[in-house]
Amino acid sequence: MSNTKKTANFIMAFFSTIMFISIVSRIIMPYISNLNENIVNNVVFPILLTIALLFFGFFQGLLRYSYNKKILRSSSVLLSASTDKFNLNERLWYYLLVALIYFLPILKNPLSSKMIIIRIILFIITLALIEVLLKLSNKTIKIYFLKNGILITGFDIRIGLPIVYGTQIHNDSGYYSYNDIENYFIFPDYIDLYLILKQGKLTFKSNSELARQVSGILKQNKIEMKKFT
Repeated sequence: MSNTKKTANFIMAFFSTIMFISIVSRIIMPYISNLNENIVNNVVFPILLTIALLFFGFFQGLLRYSYNKKILRSSSVLLSASTDKFNLNERLWYYLLVALIYFLPILKNPLSSKMIIIRIILFIITLALIEVLLKLSNKTIKIYFLKNGILITGFDIRIGLPIVYGTQIHNDSGYYSYNDIENYFIFPDYIDLYLILKQGKLTFKSNSELARQVSGILKQNKIEMKKFT
């Protein structure tokens, strides 16, 4: 996906999340107004921010899926394969933001040991939930070899930021023309497609038959195998 589309998706998801959290806050305000202030600050608000974070990721995923689905429907699919697992860097944004939600207030204001324990428990539960959601999301993502290019799509809830110079692409959802692929290499159980200008790579699971088919498609598009020296 181009930097322009990534930026547009980020902005749309950001403002949609603000609207969503404003609506939810208004709905729940009558129910939490009588709660203890400690409960509101250390339980309700962190959970609300966590919901906002998940909404942001899901909304971005929905935008990507809608855009890529249109490309897929209008293209001839030659073959498809499952992509590699999300790496640590792709999960790191969730970890970092969740850590800020639950632990930043502890650094700014002293809390009772009871409230700290509650925040730690909520933090662990949130991380476990996010890991499950990311694994489910990962299973939906496939790489499609089309007549004129390659499409990576699925319900991708990874937090997508506008491309920063030097950022390495790893199976980012979106369309890649064959001109975006510099070379490739076939490993025993997976294949790497290396992007031009050292922007990163697309990685997907493979077997001998799939490797043969992919190699044929890439050779037709004059993409050579990478030579390691």
